[in-house]
Amino acid sequence: MEPLLALIANAKDGTITTLRVADGSLAAVATTAVAPGLPLAVDRDRRLVFAGTSDPTGVSVLRLADDGSLEPIASYPAHGAPVYLTLSSDGGLLFSASYHDHVGEVWQVSAEGALTPVGEPIRRQNMHSVILSPDDRFAYFVSLREDLVAQFAVGPDGALTPLDPPTAPAPEGSGPRHLILDAAATSLYVNTEYSGEALRYRRDPETGTLDVAERVTNIPIDRGLSHSRFGADPRAEDLIWGSDLRLSTDGRRLYSAERTRGTITAVEVGADGALGRATAHSDVVAQPRHFVVLPDDTLLVASEIDRVVALYRPDADGALTEIARHAVGLGANWIEIL
Repeated sequence: MEPLLALIANAKDGTITTLRVADGSLAAVATTAVAPGLPLAVDRDRRLVFAGTSDPTGVSVLRLADDGSLEPIASYPAHGAPVYLTLSSDGGLLFSASYHDHVGEVWQVSAEGALTPVGEPIRRQNMHSVILSPDDRFAYFVSLREDLVAQFAVGPDGALTPLDPPTAPAPEGSGPRHLILDAAATSLYVNTEYSGEALRYRRDPETGTLDVAERVTNIPIDRGLSHSRFGADPRAEDLIWGSDLRLSTDGRRLYSAERTRGTITAVEVGADGALGRATAHSDVVAQPRHFVVLPDDTLLVASEIDRVVALYRPDADGALTEIARHAVGLGANWIEIL
């Protein structure tokens, strides 16, 4: 694997740590002060980094220098503090989801990275993520509080039009959180924060609509965790606290993180996208909020509470072995790879 740069957003410190990833090792490159919050989106061609901030509420735009440092360009206000950012494939549109302020927003992005709002925000309770289809024609926002995925057509200027039907349901009380598409964009996967499940939706690439296909458990069932609920303290009450999910590079394994016990579970994925059985449950860094799968199939995982990221190598069943770790800032909640 060629050397890569990893940008780690440290939400509570309000910094972005740049690390170099090479030959199974992690090395410090730079640390940039931004502001608290910090979900990230990266335009790799233009080397632009978009960072959502909570104080002030908005999006900061930075440029990645050749040495890995980040140069602030400008900041733009938002209606809600972003917890998730997604760029269109051409970098011309930026989408955000705001959990605490219950809004989803769209901006047009100029060649220099300037942001112009598109229309009025959409409103759903406790929106936790947003992604686009590979052709940029459709957008999907998850409402954790309403147990649904809201589905939209995306106009050329970024305007959102609800599909028919406008939403796809998740199980009541499950707390859907983050979502990803498979390579064919015919299966959409959602992890649940409260029930410890992975949900699969069949997706029609032409109409963009979603249909529920199946749900499987994606956490260890022997760790004494109970079903969670909105407003609970999962660590104090030993409740399920799902966070993020990723597919392996070949798309045949779905990884999901659970924060209360600090685990990542591997679930089989069939050739048709169907979810199968869990094949491995691995202990990882404490309170894993965000992780990524690298081109060599290793996983880089960030801890929200221990000021550290760690690199893991999977075996044939998806069980993870730590091979490196490195100090970062407090509240690491997002990783981007370049």
